[in-house]
Amino acid sequence: MKVLPVEHIDVKEVRFCHEEILIKTKAFLSLVYVQKGSGRLTYDERTISFTESKLFVIPQNQFYHFKSEDALLTVIQCPVEFIDKIRLEADRIESCENLYKLQYISNNYHARAGCVFRDKEDESFAEALITQIAREYKNKTNDYLIIRNGMSILLNLIARNIIGSETSELQQNRKAFSIMKIITYIQEHVKDKEKLRIQMIADHFGISRNYFGEYFKQQTGIAYQEYVLDYRLKLVETYLKYSSVRLSEIAYELQFTDESHLAKFFKKHRGMTPKEFRKTTLSSGER
Repeated sequence: MKVLPVEHIDVKEVRFCHEEILIKTKAFLSLVYVQKGSGRLTYDERTISFTESKLFVIPQNQFYHFKSEDALLTVIQCPVEFIDKIRLEADRIESCENLYKLQYISNNYHARAGCVFRDKEDESFAEALITQIAREYKNKTNDYLIIRNGMSILLNLIARNIIGSETSELQQNRKAFSIMKIITYIQEHVKDKEKLRIQMIADHFGISRNYFGEYFKQQTGIAYQEYVLDYRLKLVETYLKYSSVRLSEIAYELQFTDESHLAKFFKKHRGMTPKEFRKTTLSSGER
């Protein structure tokens, strides 16, 4: 599998000839699209059929067995850095959180539902996007804008279909669906401290304030305040890695009291100041 410089996105074709192929990805987000043919997919002791034009989100570090006589798959693997770059370049960090929900969804109930698409027009649109992304990758173009834009649209299409899905699986997993909605709310309002107060969230979703903390940790495996803290730190890191935005502007954008408050907050949890982090990132060539 060849890797594009800078973005590190991987795109490859997998052709079957009366065989079974094991796919296990370590990428933050991986997609498998069925270009041609049909077959069966087995994972976690479950087996489902797949046909042409179907697309699957593959959870990180899980084994998926594809078996077919004649299928042709396109496999796209996206590390978290690639997703961050899409979000930052679009200058829509707060509105592109659908991309981050995909990993949570795929690791909970989505994998049981099979193909992500419920809307046929979106499925056709996705096919055109994947074809274009694969073509750009094969041509080794020096202009990555088409790849990034294509992936951004594709991932938001996927998220929209998953969120809007009304399959029996979702109906039977209302708690999982509710926590996904809560996570979406938190990510959308991470820059508004008032809307992130537990009482405000509990009222918004009709959950008891006293039960909210226990509920959140049960569903996500992490305490609410810890989740918000980690998410804000990741946003700061994204700004520092992939932009030249001044620290004072980052502090204002993410609702810190001032630049000094942000610097102390960051050093406490990351062991270095934001300026040191940015300098280290630059010297290591991560940008």
